[in-house]
Amino acid sequence: MTSADLEKIFNRSFSNCFSKKKLVLVFPVLVLCGLLAVICRTISFGSGQWMQMSMAFLPMFLCAGFLLALGLILVRIYHQEIKGGEVKVLTTIKECRDLIYGIPYLAVPIIFSYLVLWIVLGIFYLVRLIPHVGEVASAVFSFGPFLLVLGSLFLGCLSLLVLFYIAPAAALRSDLSPRLAEEVFAEIKANPFLSFIMPLFALLPLLLVIGILSLAAVVTHILYVEASDGLTLALKWFFIMIPFSAILAPAIIFFFNFAAESHVFLRKRIRQ
Repeated sequence: MTSADLEKIFNRSFSNCFSKKKLVLVFPVLVLCGLLAVICRTISFGSGQWMQMSMAFLPMFLCAGFLLALGLILVRIYHQEIKGGEVKVLTTIKECRDLIYGIPYLAVPIIFSYLVLWIVLGIFYLVRLIPHVGEVASAVFSFGPFLLVLGSLFLGCLSLLVLFYIAPAAALRSDLSPRLAEEVFAEIKANPFLSFIMPLFALLPLLLVIGILSLAAVVTHILYVEASDGLTLALKWFFIMIPFSAILAPAIIFFFNFAAESHVFLRKRIRQ
């Protein structure tokens, strides 16, 4: 891949991420994801470390399913835009209906794996509470929670890779077949360097926007939002989350546009 190829892919993905139709489609999905995050944050308010960890990771895996459904639709719309065809959002959603029904087969295993890790982590917390020997045992077996947290982070990265690779690979199909994962893995294995680099470029605008918005949210929380009780805090975070989602929408569209471009480019390189 040359710098000219990357520049072309990046610019074309960026130029097609400010469509009003796509922004209207993405915004309510991001609000729903934000609502899940606010609910989980409210549940963890004032709770123990074990519950706080669960509520920190769980929204990520739940939102991945909604974002995958959104990605399937956005990739189809992007193909229509590149070909110069008329973009029909409602028609595209209907065409993706069978694909969306198959998403639980991808999302449930990841969520179930995380719940297993979370339950095992709870056992380590219980061991730490044993009188006299708990502190010593928790020190000796501290590698266990480390590996469990590492496993949770790995599942989070896996969810991002599923969004980046599965959405464009499945968008133009009629259903999510089990062979799809094998085909995607074969493509990644055929060119591991590009398969590692391309998601990083797709994430750059997203991480930049999230970083700026998160910094603004943290400063607002410190200077203005008072955590008097869980319900009040949830309401304040919910109304902060609405403009947060609106500003984040173009970066989400760019991510899936770039994923679609990367999928086509990698397919061409494999054929060559």
